Amino acid sequence: MLKEKITEKFNKLIQEGNQILVKAGYHGEDYQRHPPNSDYLRFRTEALNLIERVCGKNSAHYSELKRIAEGKETANNSYYFNMCFGILEAAHNDFNEDFLFEIKSLVSAEILDDFLEQAEALLKNGYFIPAASLVGAVLEDSLRKICEKNEIEVPEKTKIDSLNSELAKAGIYNKLVQKEITAKADIRNNADHGHFDKFTKDDVEGMIKWVRRFECDHLG
Repeated sequence: MLKEKITEKFNKLIQEGNQILVKAGYHGEDYQRHPPNSDYLRFRTEALNLIERVCGKNSAHYSELKRIAEGKETANNSYYFNMCFGILEAAHNDFNEDFLFEIKSLVSAEILDDFLEQAEALLKNGYFIPAASLVGAVLEDSLRKICEKNEIEVPEKTKIDSLNSELAKAGIYNKLVQKEITAKADIRNNADHGHFDKFTKDDVEGMIKWVRRFECDHLG
């Protein structure tokens, strides 16, 4: 795709997304009414296809939108339209700044750092809910990698609470760190399950900073 055509497609989708949000009475925090599910599914599919072609499957934008598309709580819930819209806008901003490129051989720490940068970009643009989901996924992946690094065997689909428990039990970090991880996991769960009144933008900002420090300590 030529850059002009990509820009045209981004602009068209963003314009459509804005129109859907206006009709739903969205003012930055909540809807007056949920967008039609048909609009949600169509918009999300088009956004996912565009982001896959432009950003690549390794990008944070694609991974987060794919997670929403496949999640039990999010796949058919148009409440998450604004999250999809925020991810599309973040991808568009990065594309305009020539920031996007697909890299197939990054080391784990670099991949995680890129995801955190995308979470920061979402937060900067006011989309703290998808930012919370994304940084929570980064934290879970970090715990999994720390288990691998320390030869702690855990089932492939082990959740964050169990990973946290195993690492603390092995003495990789202390009880205080374990409690912090539990608190960060709660923020992510609230974001994923629509409990948006249980955390704030400042909570997510602090979460991103904490996870970055945690990675430096254990994966840096």
